[in-house]
Order: sequence, then structure tokens, then C-alpha cells
Amino acid sequence: MLRFKSPKPSGIDVVDNAKALIFYPSNDTTKNALIFVHGTGQRNFDHLKYYPQFFSKNGYVTLMPVLPYHFDRTPPGKKSGTAFIKGTDVELAERFDQAVTDILTYVDFLESKGFEKVDIMGFSFGGMIATIAMAIDKRIEKGVFVVTGGNYEYITWKSVATKILRVSYEENKECNPSECALKHKMFDIAAKKFHSLDDLEDLPVCFTYDPSIFAHLIPPRKVLFFKAAFDPFIPSTSSDDLWKRLGKPKRYVLPSGHLSAHLIFKKFIAKKSLEFLNSAE
Repeated sequence: MLRFKSPKPSGIDVVDNAKALIFYPSNDTTKNALIFVHGTGQRNFDHLKYYPQFFSKNGYVTLMPVLPYHFDRTPPGKKSGTAFIKGTDVELAERFDQAVTDILTYVDFLESKGFEKVDIMGFSFGGMIATIAMAIDKRIEKGVFVVTGGNYEYITWKSVATKILRVSYEENKECNPSECALKHKMFDIAAKKFHSLDDLEDLPVCFTYDPSIFAHLIPPRKVLFFKAAFDPFIPSTSSDDLWKRLGKPKRYVLPSGHLSAHLIFKKFIAKKSLEFLNSAE
């Protein structure tokens, strides 16, 4: 277990106690490492341990972080993961910032331990965090993004998972579908003009944590993408938006829903991911 204090503290002790599970291969001389980023969940991520266990058996030291506001990093009285689908744009931006910064701290750790190759894999919400982290930090060599997406206009108003966010917006009168659509008319231009973190200051707050804004900074040859064809949580428009802005990397479209993608295709996802990570560019 790896533990540290989050370098982007929220001010809530339990949230700021960062931690990650470490899965070691039998070959302790490996120089390959993978960071596996879980999705939003309210109970546990035990089922997703399949992936770090698989990769550790195939020669990768694999870190599985617990994201801020999830599981035992959840504030008392709150539900795991809901902090990322409820709140103002400013609050959400701060939470994304902490999550991404934590991931980059794990990259620092792996670099300090002499790992020559660090890859990242993100599942669902974890794919959003992984996309942003990889776009920011060029030390991350390859990325695998599973049943994830971008462009929060689609996620906010079309996903069954973000009903709580829509209610929150209605309550604080911060946004509505027509205002969001108007704001997103400049989304394409903003994505093309975005080149560094300094550019975030010129964007609407809701753009600053959108993986589709960051996507073009990642070479498509370094990405493997999995889409669930019948996904009520990540709308097809959202998944396609991120994939296209990533430069249309290699993609597998799974004939499944969001949760069943793992239940039915976990072996396929793991096998194809390993082949990709081990392949020469």
C-alpha cells in the first residue's frame, strides 16, 4: 500500500489521505509500470482488481489508486463518488484537479523508483482522469481508455448517471440545457486553441476539467480505446467525441452496456490492452 498527503488538498482530512494498492509481478526486476484508474463507485472497486492482477501476472508493477471522494476517501455522511456529479462548476474543477494531481504524484513515485515505462489505463470516470493526466504529463507512455467519454454537454444532459448533477444545476440556477448548448458553441475552438495549463484561465470553468479539451495533446498511436455500444452512462455522442478528438485511435466497440462491458468482455479488454502496451510503436 502506498500512502501520501494529496499535494492538492481539499481541506478535508479523509479526502486528502491519498492511497494506492500495489500489485507486484513475480519478476521484481521489471521496469514496466501501469497506473489503473477506477471509475465512480459507491461500494467498492473489488471487481476491477481483475485488471491490475492480470497486468501484474504479465510483468507490470501496477498501482490502483483510490481517487479523492471515493470509498475510504469519502467525507463522513457522503456517498462515494457523488462529489464528481454534484456541485458547482468551480467545485467540480477543484475535485478534478485534485484527482489528476494525485495521479501525477504516482507517476513521480514510479519515476523515483527507476521505472523506465509508465502507462495508464482508465475505466469509465477513471478514463476521463487518465486522459487529462496523460495529456498533461508526457512521462506517461501509453493510455488505454475503457467505456469513457468527453464533452460534458452530452454527459450532463444525456447520461442517466448525471441526473443528480442536473438537479444540482437546477437548484443553484447555474446552468440549463439551452445555456449549456450556447456555451458549447465555442467548444471546438477552445479545444483547438488549448495547448497548456495556462490556457485554462481563458476557458469557461466547465471546460477546464473536460477530457475532450485535453485530448488533442495525446498522439493517437499511443491510445487504445474501448466503447460500449449500448451505454446509458457514457452516451455514444460523448464516447465518440473523445475518440475523435484523440485522433481516432485504435478502437474496439463492444456489444454491451456500460457495466456489462467488464462482466462479459474483461478477458478481451485485458488481452488486447496487454498486446497494445507491449507493442512497439
